[in-house]
Amino acid sequence: MPAFAAAWLKRLWPQTLFAQLLLIMVCGVLAIQLLSSSIWFDVRFAQALEAPVRLAASRTATLVAQGCDAVETQTVPTGYQLNCMDQQPHVEAADKRGLRRIEPLLRQAMAHELGHEPTVHLLEARLTDTQGQPLVWRSLFGLDTAQAHLRFAVAQPDGRWLQVDGHEQQGWSGESAWALIADYVLRVYVLRILAVLGICWLAVRLCLRPLQRLGEAARGLGDNLERPPLPLNGPFEVREAAQAFNVMQQRLIAMLREQAHFLAAVSHDLRTPLTRMRLRIERLTDDEQRERLKNSINQMDAMIAQVLDFQRAAEPGVAEPVDVMQLVTALCDELASSDEPLPVSGSAAPIPGNPLLLQRCLQNLMENALRYARAVEVVVIEKEQGVAIRIQDRGPGIEPALLERITEPFVRGETSRNVRSGGYGLGLSIASRIALAHGGTLSLENRAGIGLAVELWLPASNG
Repeated sequence: MPAFAAAWLKRLWPQTLFAQLLLIMVCGVLAIQLLSSSIWFDVRFAQALEAPVRLAASRTATLVAQGCDAVETQTVPTGYQLNCMDQQPHVEAADKRGLRRIEPLLRQAMAHELGHEPTVHLLEARLTDTQGQPLVWRSLFGLDTAQAHLRFAVAQPDGRWLQVDGHEQQGWSGESAWALIADYVLRVYVLRILAVLGICWLAVRLCLRPLQRLGEAARGLGDNLERPPLPLNGPFEVREAAQAFNVMQQRLIAMLREQAHFLAAVSHDLRTPLTRMRLRIERLTDDEQRERLKNSINQMDAMIAQVLDFQRAAEPGVAEPVDVMQLVTALCDELASSDEPLPVSGSAAPIPGNPLLLQRCLQNLMENALRYARAVEVVVIEKEQGVAIRIQDRGPGIEPALLERITEPFVRGETSRNVRSGGYGLGLSIASRIALAHGGTLSLENRAGIGLAVELWLPASNG
């Protein structure tokens, strides 16, 4: 298959499981129906020849009863010819299967007319147009006027055979062609496709709903690792996938708890020698060296404190109503100065959360803005689903390549906002983890040539 044809088929292939299942089932049903339509064709062909066969038996029964001796003196119906033969005629028709299907009908009709069952062989039965050309499928739908050409032989008591060759109008030809086609298409194709649609919908509802829950749980696992485990229902394969997902979730929880315990233990053990180092430094007589060592120890202590803050940021604890406006106003009043007044605008209703963690989150964001930019302002926007706190500044912004990674741990924007070295690359990471722990989001975007905008969105409910 050429590459362009494969690409074209790939674009046409549906993306959703429901659409793929529907396409496969509809194409399968249509293919099976096209193959099985031959049954309808055979039945319709027999029905189209039933009336001509019965008419032929009725018109020729008297002639057959009189035998071959009276062939020359008999009055033959219009459209019929009679011939007397010494031997049984040979069947030359290609459709012997069709003849075997119609021959019992002819024998039954002749027996009804004669009063006894004669020996009858059907030699030919076909539908033709007015010029004698074969006409089958169009005639079955009534699209063209057709007539039945019948040729059969009846055994005579003296051993000879009376051959009858005649024409009759096709049966079932009085019905509208479009009515026949519409009835066939409606019953055979449309109704079946509608049934397939219903079956696909039911299959998706019953079998694929657990898969949808599995996908939703996988997407939400990064936001809430402590979410309830998936119910084990649905088909066997889906239950197996849900069970594996629950096991994976428990292993992740255990791994993160072990990591938290490890960090807490290391931080505690590091602070003990730092305390001893502080005591020993006080005994140094060189003031310059003593101050340098003090600064180094303070930096190490601050780094440990930030690592612990980063770890605790993912654990919001028990939620309580938090007055966002009061929290933002208090922080702005505390951090404002004569050079940076930190104006606040907007309003919002209380939301559930941890006030200490939210204060730490907003404080990190505001301190970053004050440290690396100017003309900082805070806008509080109340939305139907929650509250958005937008911190805007006029500064260098962040390089576009770093925007997506700036909230990762230990990632610093040295070449953009951090014109003065400081921090350990955990401030925005802590703020982002606090937002996620509350079911919210933290987004950053560069304003059009005039700085950075950081938006903290928090949901109005913790459900």
